[in-house]
Amino acid sequence: MNRLQIILFCLAFLSTHANQPVSVNLASGHRGLVFARMISKDSASSYDTVAFACNLTPGYDVTTGFDDRDPDSRVILKEKLTPEYLKEFDPRFWNGWVTQRIYSFGKNAAFSRRDLFRIEQGHIRIYPGRVPAEAKKTYGLTEGQTFLGAFDGRVFYWNAGQPQAIEFRSGTQTYRIRLAKRVTEPLGMARGEPKGDLALYAVAKPTTFFHVAPRTMDWFILNFKDAERIR
Repeated sequence: MNRLQIILFCLAFLSTHANQPVSVNLASGHRGLVFARMISKDSASSYDTVAFACNLTPGYDVTTGFDDRDPDSRVILKEKLTPEYLKEFDPRFWNGWVTQRIYSFGKNAAFSRRDLFRIEQGHIRIYPGRVPAEAKKTYGLTEGQTFLGAFDGRVFYWNAGQPQAIEFRSGTQTYRIRLAKRVTEPLGMARGEPKGDLALYAVAKPTTFFHVAPRTMDWFILNFKDAERIR
């Protein structure tokens, strides 16, 4: 194979792989993962149709709103919840939100703060307040450790009283990454593309002295090269 043939082969290979669809699921760690209520005008209930979805736009932030018509949006699973299933919830669970940012919990599972979301036998299932117990059961987290996410073979968490650092396990090894002094409460971890390896969403002190609120929510980009092995 001469040089020209090698170049043409490489270009064809790159073109083929560039056009392959991105694999998206609840365990993929994407920053654009959401749990969305699909509002329907002809529905008796404004929240009975829900979906796990993802926006693949680099640096996507759900605070701008999720639109399933966006070409970068992927619906993982959409389902109309039955009236019988909805009766299991405190009505206040649905108050005040249309779309929630969620983070990967593992295969067919994601979470938002303390609420766990799963795909079970092809159906969407929601378990309010279940995250601490499931994280302890599934990943061996101990008292005082707050789960931040699990994807790509890594389990992320932070220790109570130490908001300026997060830890993650990879195999039998444990690492720590120091955080900006602004961070007061880490909330969830995702992939950091395109600017870094990881993206941490956290409660933080404002960047300016004059701010309408004492705390704000922000993304912090992290890189594995800054990780320190501690065990």
